[in-house]
Amino acid sequence: MNTFRKWEEFPVGPSGAVSGLHVTLNRRGEILLGARTFRKFGEPEQVLLLFERRNALIAMVPTTAKATNCYPLIAKRNDGHRIIRANLFCRHYGIAFTRTVAFNTAYIDDDGKLILDLRDVRAVTKPKRLIPVGV
Repeated sequence: MNTFRKWEEFPVGPSGAVSGLHVTLNRRGEILLGARTFRKFGEPEQVLLLFERRNALIAMVPTTAKATNCYPLIAKRNDGHRIIRANLFCRHYGIAFTRTVAFNTAYIDDDGKLILDLRDVRAVTKPKRLIPVGV
């Protein structure tokens, strides 16, 4: 039996985030920075969000509490991760996902900006079931 199969390689190994920086975006427009990413990013109080349409990139620029047009990094628990409620930003630029996605190639550039590529993401939550289990 010689059937054609189209195999796909799973893009993430057992160590977690591909780039080493864990950043996710959920369907509500909340960006989550993992604790390690937050530390490497310099633990800013707030960030300015920038968008580059041509390459579908989001950049986060660390700022102080006195800056305008900035989003605070919210601590939900004591584990070190931070959340940015960027739903207005996402709606304005038409950024929407039906599931939570993780950025495969998140990195901090030479200017200290955290760069997120919307074209290089992977789903990290299960899709909603269309058929109930056991049917």
